[in-house]
Order: sequence, then C-alpha cells, then structure tokens
Amino acid sequence: MEQGTADAMNFDLDDEQTMLKDLVDRFVADRYDPAKRLAYVARPEGFARENWAMLAQTGLLALPLAEDAGGMGGGAVELITLAESLGRGVAVEPYLAVILMGAALIDRGGDDALRAQWLPAIAAGERFCALAHMERAGRYLPGALDTRATGGRLWGEKIAVLGAPFADMLLVSARDEKGHLAVYFVVADAPGIHRDDYRLVDGSVASDLRFADTPAIRLPDGAAALDIVLDLARLAITAELVGLMAHMFEATVDYVKTRQQFGQPIGRFQAIQHRLADDYAMVELSRSQLYRAAAQPAGGAGAHAAIVGAKAYVSTAASHIAEDAVQLHGGIGTTEELMVGQAFKRVLLLTRLLGDADHDLRTYARLCRAA
Repeated sequence: MEQGTADAMNFDLDDEQTMLKDLVDRFVADRYDPAKRLAYVARPEGFARENWAMLAQTGLLALPLAEDAGGMGGGAVELITLAESLGRGVAVEPYLAVILMGAALIDRGGDDALRAQWLPAIAAGERFCALAHMERAGRYLPGALDTRATGGRLWGEKIAVLGAPFADMLLVSARDEKGHLAVYFVVADAPGIHRDDYRLVDGSVASDLRFADTPAIRLPDGAAALDIVLDLARLAITAELVGLMAHMFEATVDYVKTRQQFGQPIGRFQAIQHRLADDYAMVELSRSQLYRAAAQPAGGAGAHAAIVGAKAYVSTAASHIAEDAVQLHGGIGTTEELMVGQAFKRVLLLTRLLGDADHDLRTYARLCRAA
C-alpha cells in the first residue's frame, strides 16, 4: 500500500506489508480465544509477558521506531495494518500505550543518549514506558495542563495513565517555568510519585499519578514530538476499532444463522438482513476513512484533520456495530463467555480515548473551517 494523496493511494498491501499482516494474524489466531483472553486480562498487569516477548522476538515492538535506534522505520500503513489485526483478535497487549504513546515519544523527542539507553530495551520487551498526559480539569483539551516543572522538578496530577502500573519510566507533559509545553522523562520509582492503580472497562490497567517535587529530565524535542505521537496513537486507535468492528460483525453474521426464533434462524428475517447490510456498509466506510487518513503526508495539518475526522466517524460507527452485535446475540452477548462481549468493552474504551466522537467531530469541523 503506497502513501501519498488520498486520490493516488494504492490500497493493495505490498509483499512486506502482507507478510506483516499474516504475522500478526497468526499471532492472534495461535494465542487467543475467549477463555485465553480472560486469563491474560486477569493477570496483575492485564496481559501475558510471554506474549509480549513473542512480539519482541518477531520485531513487532520495533516496527514504528527509527532505524538508527534499532527500529524498523515502519510508516502509517504498517501501523494501521498491525493495529487492525490486533483489533480483529481483540488482543490485550499494551502496544498502544507502551510503543505508540511511549517509545515513539522517546524516539522522536529524546536525545541520542536517552534513545540509546532505553529504546533497545523497550524493543526487546524488557522495559516498559507510559505517557502521562491527560488531566482531570483538561479532559480532552491538550493545552489545558496544570502540571508544572520548575528547576527539573515536577508538580501536578495526571489521570488514566495507560500502562503506568508496570511502567519502568514515565513521559510527563507539563508547563515549564515560562509556561511553554514540554515533555519530561521520569523514572517510575523516582521520589515524590504517588500512584493509584485500577482497572479500566476492558480489563487493562491504568493509574492516576501525583507528582510532588519529582526529579525529571526534559526531552529536548518532546513538545514538537507530542502532537505527532498523539496523532499516531489516534490513527492506531482508529485502525484497532476497524478491526474490532470487523470481528463483531463477522461473529454476528455467523450467530444469526443459528439463533432460532419462530422456528427459523433470525438471519432469514428481512429486518435483520437490512440491519446487517447497514453494518457491513459501516465497516467498509470506516476502513475507507482509515485509509484516507493514513494516506496523508505525515505531520501536516491535513493529516491531523484527516485522522481526527476518521476517528470521529469510526468511533460512532464502532459504537453502533458493537450495540447491534450485543443485541443480536441476545443476553449472551453481554457476557464474557463470547469474544463479542469482551470486544464491546474494548470499543467502549477506545471510542473515548484521546477524545470521544463529539469532541473529535467538533475539532474536525474547526480544523476544516480554518483550512
């Protein structure tokens, strides 16, 4: 799949991208079913370290990192290919939190010494990092930061820090002495950190953090890199949602062929067929929005608008399909016995991460007016 303008984009995967997709598909096929996934989520960290080590061995943890840091230099197409396949498998590995929101920020915003010290260990699956960005008062507003940095020390609070309970290092957004946005590197066991751990709706782990006179190191290019990294995360969220939608839709199509009502499968009822036809169209339109966003030149205003717009559309569509899937499965659809019930919870989280559909739609409208 070649990137460029949306009109010139080739939607066929090339040989290397096809191999990547097959690799991730095999991983989830071999390692996942509803019972195995529940067992992974039940672990204290919310995932299985042996699965994470397997991703490291295949090189997938290094995929989006720069080649000079030992990575593979993967672009937007490789990213969405991986994320969509993980979504289709309803995978629990913290790829989004650790690699795309953490390691990618060190890669793009850190100095050579920091990158050399930490990125190889992260890519090898031996170390974990987490981005502490969201704040209670700011909600989805990226500029509304109350956390402050003075003299290399941090003061403030962060909420819903994905992966913080098992992170070795934290990347913390804050205002410096002049009020400018900056990103700071903090060792997870540094003094002055208070951590409240909890589970999110999908079973993954997160923390609320408080910093009080916590020593920190400023990333020289952290502020410039943060917006790019957050857009990469939004793109991955959108791709994972497309994978989740495809999984739930296909499972529902299979189920309505067997669920009986009035002496016949409910899939024979015209009303059900019409609903499923609408859901199929939503999946395909969502994938088109994803490809359009991935086709934009990275880092530009057009890419940011396309990614936010795609995330808004796909979040709305994913919520609709998730609700349809649960309803058409009946009472069993709300249980964790089926992967549909587990996928529904993941959709609930992702559609609200880094902005819900209403916030993203308003942002997209504002960006279009300003263009």
